[in-house]
Amino acid sequence: GKFESLVTQPRGGLSPDGRWLAYGINRSNRENELRVAPVAAGETKTIPFGSQAAFSADSRWVAYAIGYSESQEEKLRQQKKPIQRKLGTLELASGVMTTVDGIETFAFNASGSHLAMKRYAPEPKSPPDASAAEEAPVGGTLIVRQLATGQDTAFGNVTEFTWQEKGPMLALAIGADDKTGNGVQLYDPDTGSLRVLDSAAAIYSGLTWRKDANDLMV
Repeated sequence: GKFESLVTQPRGGLSPDGRWLAYGINRSNRENELRVAPVAAGETKTIPFGSQAAFSADSRWVAYAIGYSESQEEKLRQQKKPIQRKLGTLELASGVMTTVDGIETFAFNASGSHLAMKRYAPEPKSPPDASAAEEAPVGGTLIVRQLATGQDTAFGNVTEFTWQEKGPMLALAIGADDKTGNGVQLYDPDTGSLRVLDSAAAIYSGLTWRKDANDLMV
């Protein structure tokens, strides 16, 4: 465990203002960790089994995934429990850290004021056949947090989400197990407005915002 290697973060590295650095440390005994350090002087925050660090655009926050040790994963397998990562957030100015259980993916909006966190989809009650599982993905709960206040807004059965590159909008693809209520929705967290762009007993996937435009493709 004394042998360590430096791991760059795909969405981390330097914060937009250049004052913070996020990097990973991998050890030969698999006791890996994520470190968030001020570039000048100050305390380095260490997150055991942290990864995938991402800074908000305003350099006020960093979010990251939190995994498990090998022994913890093996214990969950023996108990036949799903291995689901957590999400951690760190407010850089105050050093306050929070954790949310069962988060599969996450992303900041363009301004850094909101963080979208998608939970894992629920386990199927009965194992479907392979073709049906591939054809109709079932969504999970999406939580949109206003970081300044900590207020959360939740959406159900979300299979995909993507923030507008420069604007405030969040596009959501909805997918239920019976396709009831499936569709594409557009949410503006600044105003709280929610628009249904399309809804049908169909499968919606591949949400993509056109670069430098307000066009959404699906």
